[in-house]
Amino acid sequence: MSNYEERMAKKYGFFSNETTEKEIKKDKIQSETTEESEEDSVQKTSGDNLIVPLEAWQNVLNQLGNIHEANQLMAESRERAAKAEAEAEFLREKLKNTREELEASKKKKRFFFF
Repeated sequence: MSNYEERMAKKYGFFSNETTEKEIKKDKIQSETTEESEEDSVQKTSGDNLIVPLEAWQNVLNQLGNIHEANQLMAESRERAAKAEAEAEFLREKLKNTREELEASKKKKRFFFF
């Protein structure tokens, strides 16, 4: 197992698919002796399923919520950026037109005085 997998296995009490048969046998022996009374309350899982500790599941759900919130904030910021870009373009165009009008009015005034 890699370091990350080992830390997660220790923290949350589960192992990846790369565990050795010895580790699995040790775990089975330990679980049989300590969890005989808990067998009725714990559901058996099928081959692809894994019982995930509640703390780990809550952490995953919290992270998922954070990702969802971050996605919404990013969408809002994109909207604001697009609006700001459109407004900046409009103001540039307006400034350009105002300058052209100012130049035209200056030329007209000069023309009238001569």
